[in-house]
Amino acid sequence: MLFGCSTPTSDKKIAPPAAPTEQIEVIAPTQLSGDRLVAKAKNEENQQAIVFLLQAATQYIKEQQLAKALHISAQLRKLPLTLGQNNYNQLNIVQVLFESGEVELAAKQLLAIETSTPSKRHLFLLANIKVQQGLLVKGIISYLNYYQQFPFTDTEQVYYLNSLFAQLTPWQFKALEKSTATHLSGWLAFAKIVATYGHEPKDLTSNLSRWQRSFPAHPATVLVSGLNSKGIEFNDSRAIENISVLLPLSGREEPLGKAIQAGILAAYQLQNANTGKSRNIRFYDTNAKPMADIVAQLHLQQPDFVIGPLLKQHVDDYLLADGSALTVATAPAENNKVALMPKEHNWTTLLLNLPEHGNLTEQQFALSMLPEDEAKQAAFSLSQKGFNSAIILSQNTAIGKRMATSFAEQWQLQTEIKPSIIYYPSGKQMQTVVKKGLDVHLSDERIYLMRNRIKENLKAEARNRRDIDMIYMFATPDQARLLKPYIDVNISPFANAIPMYASSRSHNIDSNSNTRRDLNGLTFTEIPWLLNAQQVNQNLAVEAKQLWPGRSSQLERIYAMGIDSMQLVDKVDDMQLIPMLRHKGETGTLQMNANRIISRSFSWGKYRSSRVQSVNLD
Repeated sequence: MLFGCSTPTSDKKIAPPAAPTEQIEVIAPTQLSGDRLVAKAKNEENQQAIVFLLQAATQYIKEQQLAKALHISAQLRKLPLTLGQNNYNQLNIVQVLFESGEVELAAKQLLAIETSTPSKRHLFLLANIKVQQGLLVKGIISYLNYYQQFPFTDTEQVYYLNSLFAQLTPWQFKALEKSTATHLSGWLAFAKIVATYGHEPKDLTSNLSRWQRSFPAHPATVLVSGLNSKGIEFNDSRAIENISVLLPLSGREEPLGKAIQAGILAAYQLQNANTGKSRNIRFYDTNAKPMADIVAQLHLQQPDFVIGPLLKQHVDDYLLADGSALTVATAPAENNKVALMPKEHNWTTLLLNLPEHGNLTEQQFALSMLPEDEAKQAAFSLSQKGFNSAIILSQNTAIGKRMATSFAEQWQLQTEIKPSIIYYPSGKQMQTVVKKGLDVHLSDERIYLMRNRIKENLKAEARNRRDIDMIYMFATPDQARLLKPYIDVNISPFANAIPMYASSRSHNIDSNSNTRRDLNGLTFTEIPWLLNAQQVNQNLAVEAKQLWPGRSSQLERIYAMGIDSMQLVDKVDDMQLIPMLRHKGETGTLQMNANRIISRSFSWGKYRSSRVQSVNLD
């Protein structure tokens, strides 16, 4: 329910620096406006007129008169241009399309340029187009190749490249480690240091000093002093003493709220034991009072930090109540007093769900549990394994379709191959639909026809389609237990086994040995908390099993979310200040984007010999 009500959000894009200008043949830089250059072109012979028109299109781009630039470039295509002029004109078109947001069209037009030695602007646009397409790893490599041929000293470009490294997920980072490019090793080492030690200013400073000695001429050295000064800001940040938590602690969602509450308290007690300090923590039941009343109480209490709400409708109510005057009932006539009208609050909030509409303020953060993030990670990681033809088996439900679509889009982005999606229903029709998707039914029909035509007894094995090299499932544990063995027995004995992968929805910690045997060989994504070897705090895990031995996988995931939310209290401001920072949590490796949304990266597990083992798939 919690996953299903999450709303997908799009990351706010960080604008790249302006594209570099360049000079070809007799086209020299000019201070004239685009309109002035067009006027000059009207009075010149063909070749000089072409030069002025090329200059005019470039100038119009600088002036952000993109429609005029595109019109001139389209007219120039009709004229007899030299190869250099044609490529220059084509780059103008690419830049106009890119700056207009037509990224895919810009990418196609860039491919039309005929050259063995790409120009400076060509390489710059290539890198930024890949980034905007969502090909972050390839975009960074292209950007470093651009730097190799045209080293830049502009700090704006260094900061932009730093922002690209800050966006890398752990699985993208590992893919980038396998690549080679100028200064890549220095950037990777720099990013690791900031991600690992960024929360501790002293450790950050000492490790950055060592990094500078190892990479003295690296362009990222200009970032070091700024990071050290931000470390000082960490030390000067205000102490968080009073924490308020908004959860559904009664009603239908009580089990969810109580599980998160238990995780928050476990992390709270651990922090108190480690620091020797005790904070004040207060819980509010969002199912017991209207959100406006709870916000009014918060204004009276003035907490330093708020965790929650959890449910989407409560998140939206909270944000609507945020900063607005709340009408509170007049007190009894005998004391003739009126309750206070709360003003816009000044505390930090970590929402446990994403809002339906609107952006977050600088003091608001949101912990994302979007299932699409898991699907995208799986598609990216599996595409790096050399698979080409994937088939997706998904529940025919709203959330199943969301996950399947996200997986398919990411797969096609990375491989340029569109995967097949088979939506199966629940119940008896599930296996029939899957069998049809594997084309086994066609082989069965051919065998049936042959047996009818040949009177003698005919022994035959059905053949499955041979163009699949990987299957990915979005299925519940019960569905996965039916599908995995069914697919195994319907693969031809003379065909190679098809590797099967699944989302965390297929993993149930309560499964018995028979169930795990049925799922033998299935690899799946999962949060570290549910993979013993990946747990960040195993003492908490042991304690939780003793207190709640029969708790479901769903509630265990919610419990882990509670642990992480409490641990983020001291880190969200730092993560906003330094986007490269990472928190290794129980729900995954957490990172913050430019919209102050905190997303997670999963670990991988595999069923082996009737038990689950952690595996390193990335």
